[in-house]
Amino acid sequence: MPYTLTSEADMPVSVSALRDHCRIIGDDFDTQLTRAWYASAYDIEMRSGLLLRPCTVAVTIRGGRALDGLVLPVGPANTSSVSVADPQLVAMTGWYVNPNCAEPTIKVSDMTQFDNDVTYTLTYSAGLASIPNDLMVAALELTAHHFENREMTAPIQLYTVPSSVWSIVANHGRGKV
Repeated sequence: MPYTLTSEADMPVSVSALRDHCRIIGDDFDTQLTRAWYASAYDIEMRSGLLLRPCTVAVTIRGGRALDGLVLPVGPANTSSVSVADPQLVAMTGWYVNPNCAEPTIKVSDMTQFDNDVTYTLTYSAGLASIPNDLMVAALELTAHHFENREMTAPIQLYTVPSSVWSIVANHGRGKV
């Protein structure tokens, strides 16, 4: 499901932590390390559905009936911050976040309020306040992989991503890895 990050915090890692993990002395490669970090973090976020930093998420969906059963696309979600608005940005009622589902899911309680075939906007806060240690290790390993192999091109994969990266991410993700 397409979503947009309408606000996002910086990725929570320092360049000195990246240097330390990649065993680099000096600041000659800070730009490349930062670029590798962002590529790794975004890759993890896209594959896992888990935002590594606090963000505001906007989801647009056509037709109110499509809201019923909608699983919030990324998390962890602050379900108390979820709002739904119509095209004129009027806050909608007649729905709630279903507490009985494994993932935060929208349940429409009054379908008459969502009869119009218009585009509704669902907005909520999501993301981790701090990255768990094992997930940070996975992100740092993937960053080091991108940094060390940034110039490699070939018709075959020359160096594989460490297998621990995706197994750690799978432990935290939403089944997308």
